[in-house]
Amino acid sequence: MNRRIINENWEFIREDVGVGGFLTSGAASITLPHTWNALDGQDGGNDFYRGRCWYRRVLKTEVEAAEGERSWIEFEAANSVAEVFINGKSMGTHEGGYSAFRFDISDALKEGENEILVSVDNSHRPDIYPLMADFTFFGGIYRDAAIITAGDVRFNLDDKGSPGIFVKTLNADAISAELEIRSLMVIPEGSASGLILRHTLKTAGGETAASTELSDLRPGKEREKTAVMKVDSPRLWNGTEDPYLYQLISELILDGKVADSRETPVGIRSLAIDPDKGFILNGKPLRLNGMSRHQDRKDIGWALSRKNQNEDMNILLEIGSNAVRLAHYQHNQYFYNLCDEKGIVAWAEIPFISSMSETDESGANAKSQIVELVKQNFNHPSIAFWGVQNEITIGGPDEAIASVVSMLNDTVKSLDSSRITVQAQVGHHPDDDEMNKTTDALGYNKYYGWYYDECEDFDPWLSDFASKQSDIPLAITEYGCEGLLQWHSEAPKKNDYSEEYQALYHEKVLNIFNRHPRLWATYNWNLFDFASDFRDEGGVKGMNNKGLVTHDRQTRKDSFFWYKVNWSAEPVLHINSRRFVNRAGETVDVKVYSNREPVKLTVNGASAGKAKDLYASANPGKAWIFRNVPLAMGENLIIAEAGDETEGLKDEALFIRVDAADESYICPKSEGLMDSISNWFDKDGDEDSEPMVFPKGFFSVKDKISKILKVPGGKAALEALMPEMFDHPMFGIMKAFSFEKLAGMKPEFFPEAFMKKLNRELNKVSKG
Repeated sequence: MNRRIINENWEFIREDVGVGGFLTSGAASITLPHTWNALDGQDGGNDFYRGRCWYRRVLKTEVEAAEGERSWIEFEAANSVAEVFINGKSMGTHEGGYSAFRFDISDALKEGENEILVSVDNSHRPDIYPLMADFTFFGGIYRDAAIITAGDVRFNLDDKGSPGIFVKTLNADAISAELEIRSLMVIPEGSASGLILRHTLKTAGGETAASTELSDLRPGKEREKTAVMKVDSPRLWNGTEDPYLYQLISELILDGKVADSRETPVGIRSLAIDPDKGFILNGKPLRLNGMSRHQDRKDIGWALSRKNQNEDMNILLEIGSNAVRLAHYQHNQYFYNLCDEKGIVAWAEIPFISSMSETDESGANAKSQIVELVKQNFNHPSIAFWGVQNEITIGGPDEAIASVVSMLNDTVKSLDSSRITVQAQVGHHPDDDEMNKTTDALGYNKYYGWYYDECEDFDPWLSDFASKQSDIPLAITEYGCEGLLQWHSEAPKKNDYSEEYQALYHEKVLNIFNRHPRLWATYNWNLFDFASDFRDEGGVKGMNNKGLVTHDRQTRKDSFFWYKVNWSAEPVLHINSRRFVNRAGETVDVKVYSNREPVKLTVNGASAGKAKDLYASANPGKAWIFRNVPLAMGENLIIAEAGDETEGLKDEALFIRVDAADESYICPKSEGLMDSISNWFDKDGDEDSEPMVFPKGFFSVKDKISKILKVPGGKAALEALMPEMFDHPMFGIMKAFSFEKLAGMKPEFFPEAFMKKLNRELNKVSKG
């Protein structure tokens, strides 16, 4: 097999010109990866371009293909529906924006110049996931494209974008291991007999560790063979401690010559999950200190280079994380490769998120995407978890949704029984719902201390879950809060969007998590700020600012260093609130993160006194506070030092004492995702003592908004009572809820009198 990247010399038109209407004179010259939403997908307004666009490239074929050789065109991803044409003939359509796909183009090619046309459409489709979510759906061919050629005897290239080789660890310890190697092959009728399938496992140094050979292959349209290889004294892939990789060389040998070959990195390891012991790697429990990652970045969208991805991995390693949740879709193969190489335990998932299709309750597209996810990423040792859903029950438990989740779990198990299936449950989903037991392990997305309640509420909930659901391995798959570099406070509080509150939030929450050893993993949401074009909060449009690092990857927020000081073995010293420069008080409290002692602080050369260990009882030796540090009028140079002289840890900050508090540090009144609901309707209602009723066959506040809208009378009732709801950018997500559920989340926005009035009006609308 030969694979040639064809990222150069493409033309692009951002409109639907059709197969015969591609106007070269009106096209832009571009290089893949590419997206048409790099800028409008991050600036807010929920108005980023969604539609069908076209790409064109000329492929030159100078000589005719060798006898029996065939050609494929491969795209590593195009969002979300792509159709490929060669010389005006359609090669096929792919539905789903995150996985690789290939089309056999052999019969359409001609000698000389060949025109490649690709239409890509990121319009909303009610049957293709994701339907709605809190991130921008960038359009384009945003990963590599390639031409692949292979002979008539070959490993299969037509299996859902897979490599045709699947390597599974059957069992492994320090003494021996067994690998199962499944090969999909194409051996046409008439091929010579005596075909050999050979697998050779090489060490990192190039020595042969094991080998196996099958010679009973017979010609046929397609063959599948499974070999079991024993490896003596294997060096195990052991996470960040030792991410050792072997190299498997698989060869189809015909008449003594290699007809086709594959090279597959192999990490030998065993995986398990237990409600009490947690995640178990190679027989030993390993607490996963995880981060979540979206793949976009500032002014680039999803069209990341390898340099961009290397930088993301380096930041993940810098913070000291040993795990990553790659949300909410299949990520680039290159990033999975980096996880393999660096020992990061990965959670891979599909975009079955927030809302299920109303036109296809079978989950056909979700199934297609999870089949591609598993087949294409089967050989990555870093991937320990297959995620089948994220917050899909945001509107409440539903039998149809539960059925699809069960189907997806069964599909994964039929493809790969060696890994752990998982789901990320929306925070308000009932703890005791049977759906929580569908997968091998469970995560909950909980936002105590941000969207609702307080950080401290994590503690009793975790204890209660461990007591009542003791048979379920539990992780926290999302938690976090917004923190923007421009907003600051000496008395930080929930929903002030300050960098200080974000740091305080993570201090509290991580300390709580440390008290609950049954948690097998925690995944902070998110490592990086990411684009969500409908958002408008915290004084910033188009962004979710829960990241510990800014969207452009240039600035690490204070909260980043809290995790680094807890998780990294590297020396850490960081003065907090350095961007909170102008200070009005005579004194200031200075917080310092460091994992080295003693910690010293000077102000304009004078000692600031003794540091107090801020969490001496809960998490000692990480956060230090210097109380009532005096400030002179004007500039004050703050210098922190930590550790012994050999380490030489030193950090500096500049505070300027001013006459009055600088109000430019205060976030303007901002409506968060839930707060914005308060503007949907007139909250007045008739005061009465009559309880709400829920007559059979008629709507009520218990029904999902989406279902009410399907009935003309229901839509008319809602338009009369709350017309602003329909124009709100959050409407697409909120209509998955019932009004009763919304009122439970934000009772201050749904007075009882209004709820009764709304319920009475809905009672007049028949469901029939």
